[in-house]
Amino acid sequence: MNNLGVVAVVAALGLAGCGEPAAVSEPEARQAAPQPPAALGIAFDKAAGLQMRPCDEEMGPRCMILSDPAAEEFMRDLLTVQVHTGSLETVAAEEAGFERDADGRLMTTYGRFEPVAVEAFEVNGQSGLRAVVTCGISEPETGFHAAAGECLWAVVSDGAQSVVISSSGFGNGLEAAEAAVRTIRFTAG
Repeated sequence: MNNLGVVAVVAALGLAGCGEPAAVSEPEARQAAPQPPAALGIAFDKAAGLQMRPCDEEMGPRCMILSDPAAEEFMRDLLTVQVHTGSLETVAAEEAGFERDADGRLMTTYGRFEPVAVEAFEVNGQSGLRAVVTCGISEPETGFHAAAGECLWAVVSDGAQSVVISSSGFGNGLEAAEAAVRTIRFTAG
């Protein structure tokens, strides 16, 4: 598997009975986060040494971040994975900015500059949509650069659930996101 390990992604899918989580301090919130990422109902390959952690609360409970603890601090967060209930085009429009233009072509509204054409693809029998857009990055020596990064936005759906993968603007994030998208699969969660 070319030094790739398999990881199942994210927090519990239990939609029934979900309520607002009680306010918890940051260390307690990290400890209370569900440990088995397979509970999200998806899996993908990742390089050895990469780690998953829950997203901040405002990103929602069905969200994880893939990070590289060996990278420079500002480049550690590689990609975000979120699972949403809904069809491919609905979630792609709401969560990735994929919309049809006046000619009926699917384009992304995210990124800096002109809209980018969205590419349809298939992975493990599931339909997907993806686009790489110009995006901003920040680094400690020279600060924020509004158009110095490339971010992948991809949505894959089994028809009922759709997973959105978005990368950081750095090359290591784009590489990790492309590997995840190529191997994503829905599991019995």
